[in-house]
Amino acid sequence: MVRLWMRLGLRTKFLLSASLMFAGFMLVLGAWIQSRIETDWRQSAIAATARFLDDMLSDHVAVLMSRSDPRAEVAARLLSAEFEGGLRKEFAAITVWTTDGVEVFSVGRQAMGETLPVDVRTSVLSGETVVRQRGSAFHTERGAVMRVFTPVLDPAAGTIAAIAGADQWSGEIDRVARAESLKTWPIVGAATVVMIGLLYLLVTSAAATIERQRTALVRQARHARLLGRRSAVLTRLAEQARHDAMVAIEKTLARVGSDIHDGPIQRLAILALRLDETQAGRALGEEMQQIVAELRDITSGLALPELDGQDLEGAIRLAVAGHEKITGKEVALSLGPLPPHVRKSVKVSAFRIVQEALANGFRHGGGVRQAVHARAGQGCLVLTVSDAGPGFPGGPPDPGRACLSSLNSRVEAMRGDIRLGNAEPHGVCVEVLLPLGLRPAGSAGTR
Repeated sequence: MVRLWMRLGLRTKFLLSASLMFAGFMLVLGAWIQSRIETDWRQSAIAATARFLDDMLSDHVAVLMSRSDPRAEVAARLLSAEFEGGLRKEFAAITVWTTDGVEVFSVGRQAMGETLPVDVRTSVLSGETVVRQRGSAFHTERGAVMRVFTPVLDPAAGTIAAIAGADQWSGEIDRVARAESLKTWPIVGAATVVMIGLLYLLVTSAAATIERQRTALVRQARHARLLGRRSAVLTRLAEQARHDAMVAIEKTLARVGSDIHDGPIQRLAILALRLDETQAGRALGEEMQQIVAELRDITSGLALPELDGQDLEGAIRLAVAGHEKITGKEVALSLGPLPPHVRKSVKVSAFRIVQEALANGFRHGGGVRQAVHARAGQGCLVLTVSDAGPGFPGGPPDPGRACLSSLNSRVEAMRGDIRLGNAEPHGVCVEVLLPLGLRPAGSAGTR
């Protein structure tokens, strides 16, 4: 049963549960209505019995109360004859008492030897009709016997003249009350069917709406997943294109530098040597030699270093060594764990960033105690370049300012993050985070 219930759908479970609750509620309601109808019908029958006794005895009560009146015996015979004639089918006995509880008339075997209870007499004298169920010895095929006590009014005075009691068969009353009460069950059943039908329509409509919404959500979720996969592919392609573009730019710069070095510079160098052969051209030759040296410095900055055979650590060491060679200043290098294999764009960017940061530190800070620290952590390459120069008197500037725009542009191109600050006790600290893998646009600055 439990397994069958678990296999049912949500709509079926709800309909079954709601139907059972409705059926139980209507069953209780129907039973209560049936009980109320039966009770009201019995009370109506008792009230009719009380009126009948009052109507039948009111004309004879004054005579019955006076035993010395010769008409009392005649009245008793008339009442007995009427009882034997047609009332015996409905009544087992009829008894009349005075208001003091003294029996003055009785007919029927069950009424013999009965006394009027004090509590009953008190209630009847106050105008109530009292009903008492007789013992099981009086139960026959005509049902149980109930005793009805009711006041009998004096027609002339309008006061209670006597107390009448009747032992009435309840079988017919019970049958009629039951028959009338059972008429409510078809109505209750019809109302239950209508309510369950309306509930079924409501649940079916709601279930259809929910199913349509669920289908739409599933379709939208499937479409969103497809778009997500396409977006991820496009993002990776865009990032790869950006990395490839950086490498291509570096190659282009290297080719331009090589062309300048092998072409115009070589020709200027030869021309300068020829000018040195004459006294007049010796001064001009020295000036041209100075121009050739400056051009070589420029082309050395444009040319891409030989990084193809270097890993990330080798590229950083090469940038530091080149700076030391040009400036004659020693740079403290500290390297943490670094991945052996990274994208070429990461390697080139690390080289250029260290190179430019050291150059800026030398130009603006005098190259005092310059240091480079590199480590990898949480998917990023962390480069820290610091010095002990004067620092930023007015606080760290915007990385986009003129002297840092090139460095900032390279970091942004790599979707990285750059932070500038004053070192302790004085100096400048530049911290750059470069993603080692591909990162989508808008993620720069995430640490």
